[in-house]
Amino acid sequence: MEEHSIHSLSEDLLLQCLARLSYKDILFASRVCRKWRRLLQTRHFYSLRKQLGYSNHLACFFQSSHPPPTMHGFYSYCEFKFVINVLDPMSREWNQLPPIPNFINEFSKSTLMASLDGKLFVVTKCSQDSHLTSSFFVWDFVTQRWWKGKDLPSIYSFFFMVGFDSQIFIGVAKGNGSISVWAYDVRKDEWNELPQMSHKLNRCYELQVIGEELWVLNGCMTKLVPLYEHSAAVYHLQTGNWRLVERDPDDSSCPFCCTEFEFPELLESLKELLLELNINYVQSFSRFQLGAQSLIMVTVYDGSYAHETLFFMGSQYGNFERILPLRSEFPAFVESSCCVEI
Repeated sequence: MEEHSIHSLSEDLLLQCLARLSYKDILFASRVCRKWRRLLQTRHFYSLRKQLGYSNHLACFFQSSHPPPTMHGFYSYCEFKFVINVLDPMSREWNQLPPIPNFINEFSKSTLMASLDGKLFVVTKCSQDSHLTSSFFVWDFVTQRWWKGKDLPSIYSFFFMVGFDSQIFIGVAKGNGSISVWAYDVRKDEWNELPQMSHKLNRCYELQVIGEELWVLNGCMTKLVPLYEHSAAVYHLQTGNWRLVERDPDDSSCPFCCTEFEFPELLESLKELLLELNINYVQSFSRFQLGAQSLIMVTVYDGSYAHETLFFMGSQYGNFERILPLRSEFPAFVESSCCVEI
């Protein structure tokens, strides 16, 4: 009788097997052989995991720790340390990503994250010198390693970043008040600037991909700040054309526009927690979708120039559970966050 091994399977059948692995087993599978590692890093692997319902959602947070206060009771911002923490919502486990090898600089506050095909993309400014480009790094959750991508060519400050269809898009605020959007091609490891939009936007930018279009959201709540218009510059990814869309301020998705607490069932327990922690008030809150679960991030102010982000996991039944941070002695403010599906 002829014997067969798993190595004799076709790549399609092998992918069907690999796609059913648990998230924690993917790393070990990538070390079996070069063929398996290559298949685990293909876009087909991730699309198949999503299709079969085996993908995992991980929450990644770029966080700043609290430095010791100065003799006057204030915090010296230059002493803040920035790290990237990862939360697995299924196991409630926290992990901290290792430092980037051969990266002599540390993360700065001007750091953004986005995800694509099981990878975390990070862009950071390493110096206050505006003549330096921004460094670009990628964390591969399969191999558990960092690798360096091509640096973002723009010298200007940047805002929201999003990944879609083998590309990473990042908005750049130019010095003359206009903005531009750059696209990073993951397969070619190169940046290209999208055609310039004709309409100048004001503030509170956010990038979203809706269908085949990239939306650059603009403006603040016109009910509160009538000076700013509520609109979006929309770029069609296939035709390469921009168009202007007026938006309803009541349907705003700008993270700085939210004024009402959307989760009344959490409000009462939150009030009790704030009293227990001796925290003065809530500065902001945001919702973070992780598959079927919702992660609520509540940024609080304790009256000593210190900020902390509290985490609450909400189920589909409306129940909320507080998620403690990686270490109880490490209160941290979330500067940037994203969801990685692997």
